[in-house]
Amino acid sequence: MKTIHDYLDSLFLNVPITPETRKAKEDLSAIMEDHYHELISQGKSEHEAIGAVISEFGSVDELLQALDICSEDIEINERDWDDAITLEEAFSYWKTVRYFSLYLSIGISCCIFACAMFMFFVAKYAESFGLLMFLALGAVGTGFIISSALKYSVIRKSLEDRFISKEIKKAAKQKMEDYEKSFRLGLVLGIGLCIFSLAPVIMSEYWFFNDELGLSLFLMMVALGVFLIVYVSVIHSGYAKLVKETYFIRDEDHPGTRATKHKYGDAAGKVVFFHTVYWPLILVVYFIWSFVFHAWAYSWLIFVVGGILQDFFLAQVNRKRP
Repeated sequence: MKTIHDYLDSLFLNVPITPETRKAKEDLSAIMEDHYHELISQGKSEHEAIGAVISEFGSVDELLQALDICSEDIEINERDWDDAITLEEAFSYWKTVRYFSLYLSIGISCCIFACAMFMFFVAKYAESFGLLMFLALGAVGTGFIISSALKYSVIRKSLEDRFISKEIKKAAKQKMEDYEKSFRLGLVLGIGLCIFSLAPVIMSEYWFFNDELGLSLFLMMVALGVFLIVYVSVIHSGYAKLVKETYFIRDEDHPGTRATKHKYGDAAGKVVFFHTVYWPLILVVYFIWSFVFHAWAYSWLIFVVGGILQDFFLAQVNRKRP
């Protein structure tokens, strides 16, 4: 049996120690021992049984694949596993995402509805009351957006640059699949309302109500459509985020140290330096160019070119990753 355990240790010699690889090694050890005793009971000698057990198992990559161990997981070092996102934190994040999506949708819709109410009361020759409704609904909408964003920002910060295990990815994928029907329905209804919202504007030319009333109805329907689109999209992206990423990224433009290292490998240092100096340098060039050559009318194009060059550089770095 010692020969089998030594062989197994040699297989896992260059495999990073993680909870999943540790469990895989224990499972394989149990399987090999059971098979060894089965061969012994069939009359095989000890040397024959050991040889048969070892020959029947392939390389470590094949063994890990058979046990459903993701190669992405075994590349993660043990320190990253220590503060990996837990299942409880994932569910707490999704709960916060739902809260954020609801309040964000209400907030945006309130702001649009505020414009609709203003136009409605303008049509009724009550501009002062319409302005009051506009300010009140705008304030309520802003309050919803800010309050939800603050709570959302806190939990995103707590998860920043932490490893997302395969267990979390599976749970997120299942959640996303379960939500897929609601997501599609919400998008269809929301987009449909936004398209159909043009009807009151068109009909205002032929029906009894005036242009302001038609515009008010248009904005009301847009507000409802935007509510549905934003609500289902934010929830769906909350699930997708934990499916697609290996490390949680709060800001796509400024990923954390681990996420950058995982994405760009040995070139991570260059990417961090690039993000640090690139856009400040672009801004300096913009002002120098604009002031010296009085090119304010077209100097802003440097930001467009800068964005294209940034995407090209990051794509090249990612392509050269070993």
